[in-house]
Amino acid sequence: MKQLTGMDATFLYVETDKQFGHVSGLSILRRPDDADYAPYYAWKSSIAERLHLLEPLRRRLVEVPFGIDHPFWIEDPDFDLDYHVRHTAIPPPGGPEQLQGLVARIIGRPLDRRHPLWETYVIEGLPENRFAILTKVHHATVDGASGAELLTMMLDDS
Repeated sequence: MKQLTGMDATFLYVETDKQFGHVSGLSILRRPDDADYAPYYAWKSSIAERLHLLEPLRRRLVEVPFGIDHPFWIEDPDFDLDYHVRHTAIPPPGGPEQLQGLVARIIGRPLDRRHPLWETYVIEGLPENRFAILTKVHHATVDGASGAELLTMMLDDS
């Protein structure tokens, strides 16, 4: 169990119904030449293999009764990778407008505080044999530097 710092807790406190505390990143990737390559399963496998290194992704919030102190992080005893790694697609022709609309809908929803505060989406349907990976992580979970480090740990050269 680890208590949030005042700064990290502030990212939770400032949230409203219309203002969220998560940050997002979109990566557009080209499929490898391997015809059997399945982006969703490859991404999910990559995260599963490294999950033991990604401690912030396995923890969830526990609020202090009556809000008399900052919340705590605990290892989520009910962690479910299937909840966090999601698969979707945009309709053909898969242009920038369709991708922008989907991304806007996803990042326009708050994260569920009953789960670790992150989601990732593999988005298929892009032209030119491409796909996208959208990550959405609450700022209380990671800052900019640690978020970049986590993403680096989740990706590999292939």
